[in-house]
Amino acid sequence: MKSDEAYFLGALGDAYLDFKRNEVQIYQKDVEWLEYLNEILFRMIGERGRLFKRDVFMLRKRSKKLFLILKKLLNEPIQHGEYFVAGWFDSEGSVYLSTKSKIPVVDITQSEKGLSVLNNCKQILDGLGIKNFLNGPYKHWNSKLKTYHLRVYGKHARLFFLRIPLIHKEKKARFKKFLGE
Repeated sequence: MKSDEAYFLGALGDAYLDFKRNEVQIYQKDVEWLEYLNEILFRMIGERGRLFKRDVFMLRKRSKKLFLILKKLLNEPIQHGEYFVAGWFDSEGSVYLSTKSKIPVVDITQSEKGLSVLNNCKQILDGLGIKNFLNGPYKHWNSKLKTYHLRVYGKHARLFFLRIPLIHKEKKARFKKFLGE
């Protein structure tokens, strides 16, 4: 598994995968980030997906070749874990200041369906020496499923920013703002 493939797998955290039609759809406000994913897609299969504008942007690609590669990658152990976490954070994560202590908090929230991926991310972060906490389950008022949070606080949020190769321009800018860089 190459680093960009690990990133792409992580970015699928916010994707709709249709294994019957061999179609992937990724929704995002940041079109530049989708263009970056489209370039990874091109390196993986030699073809690009199509970008559409709806209420947000969507990258869509239907490809049997892509799904054969994804099935293979999903059955391999994750290599280049920092890139996998970066893709997952760029698609699903947020960074904010804690309301009480005003320290930066990295947060990736998932329903119980995504708990196994959060556990993978936790193990990767632990291996990189980035202290993190898996909190939950929580019952959210508008969700039928329980939710979990993978969080990194304070100085470890700084380590996260330094060791995880984020691509999403908006999220990197928020990190820099909160870390005073």
